[in-house]
Amino acid sequence: MSRSSGSRTEKRIEAVYPIRLWGMDANGKPFIEAATTLNVSRTGALLKNAPQKISVGDIVGLRAGDQKCRFQVIWVGREGTLDAGYMGLKSVEQAKRIWDPKGLDDVADDIDTYIRPPQRENRLLTRLKCALSAEVGSDVSAGRARAFVTDISIGGCYISMHSPCALESKLTIALWLDERTKMWVDGIVISQHQGLGMGIKFLNLSQKNVEELNRVLEDLAQAEPLSSERADS
Repeated sequence: MSRSSGSRTEKRIEAVYPIRLWGMDANGKPFIEAATTLNVSRTGALLKNAPQKISVGDIVGLRAGDQKCRFQVIWVGREGTLDAGYMGLKSVEQAKRIWDPKGLDDVADDIDTYIRPPQRENRLLTRLKCALSAEVGSDVSAGRARAFVTDISIGGCYISMHSPCALESKLTIALWLDERTKMWVDGIVISQHQGLGMGIKFLNLSQKNVEELNRVLEDLAQAEPLSSERADS
């Protein structure tokens, strides 16, 4: 189903949340995948970077922060189209409220989850150039290495280091978002380029982390996004 053909039944708000999906794929194998919301309602959500292994009608578990809920897949963007990677979900546990209720009680303008996301949302999910100071620590190293973040998104970042950590290393990273704000995040190395740096996927972001990252991304949104990503987020 195309996002342009759906009908609006609830008020929806722009909301970028990192989430986890889990369930069984078409081959009966369990999966756990990361994705990101673009907008949400009380009982539904529009996702970006959704796993392709899920089909319409499937029931999946979704975790946002400490909250969990089961959803049914209503539509999936077809591979090879502009809708690829997008997915519409509807809650099957409608009594649960897993999203931040702020804004859902009184929304001035409805946002249809089936229309193409506005440019502002796309930019928040694209890696943006930056120059942030960082401190990187790992389980196998007692100290922390100082480095620079050269691009960032809601799902991850690229850290410039001459001697990057090994692939799949679990890291604790301190990001200096501005002169006064230092944010701690957990991450995993998903790409590594010796002498250059490494791509990091953020893990288990708290709601406060998400809010702080969104603020930074808004400030960076006037800069041109990178034409190609060195690491997936």
